[in-house]
Amino acid sequence: MVRLWLTRRWLLWTLVAVLFGVACFYLGLWQWHRHVEQRTKVDAIARNYGAAPVPFAPALVESPLPAEAQWTRVSLTGTYAVGTDLLVRNRTLDATVGFEVLTPMQTGGLTLLVDRGWVPNAADAETSPPVDPAPSGPVQVTGWLRTGEVSLGRDLPRPQLASVSVDDARAQVPSLSQVDAYVVLGAQQPAAVAGDHPLRLLPKPEEDLGPHQAYAYQWWLFMPGGLAFIFFAIRREAAAGRAETAGLGDAPVRAKKVRIWDEEDA
Repeated sequence: MVRLWLTRRWLLWTLVAVLFGVACFYLGLWQWHRHVEQRTKVDAIARNYGAAPVPFAPALVESPLPAEAQWTRVSLTGTYAVGTDLLVRNRTLDATVGFEVLTPMQTGGLTLLVDRGWVPNAADAETSPPVDPAPSGPVQVTGWLRTGEVSLGRDLPRPQLASVSVDDARAQVPSLSQVDAYVVLGAQQPAAVAGDHPLRLLPKPEEDLGPHQAYAYQWWLFMPGGLAFIFFAIRREAAAGRAETAGLGDAPVRAKKVRIWDEEDA
């Protein structure tokens, strides 16, 4: 069996099996890192979302928010820049596609984006829907700190955005501070005046770990599969070879066929 394995054909197949195992290892590692990342997000939501709000201070957002500080609940007082709403498209709420509404707020020497909530689409995606304005004058806000999302690099009609990218928003509202954070609105006083196009507050984010841990285990279980296949295939071929050799050595001598004319001569 070892001699059969050392043939060129089976050595090449063994190399393929080893490479398959290495690929499975790294695919499993990638899924595991995604699981750890999701676990950190879920832990941050569980720990911070319902906590008592802390007073907002610029120091909270001067450096990038660490993963464990996402969804930190804060309270702040500021003034909305009324009339400068930005609309983030392709946002789903209750199986309906719409926009999230971002409004700049001046607070504590900074100008931050506040995600005031969700509105449904207009007649088509190119048309920005009407939105009830933010309250004027000083407003007390309670909400959650988030890091800005990655820019998707799409050219959209103003005031639309493809994601909650602070850099993309700053291209339309230059007064935004140079911090990569925004606030998701939870409550505000005074409340916005009820109009014909009210906003719905965003719901609590889901605390689902997803399937990444299971996928990681599956990939790692696949790792020895290629080598196991090679082992059993070689063993089967070796057994077939031994059976063939044994059959040739033990083959019975075939009787000479007697022809009719030989019987007559006899």
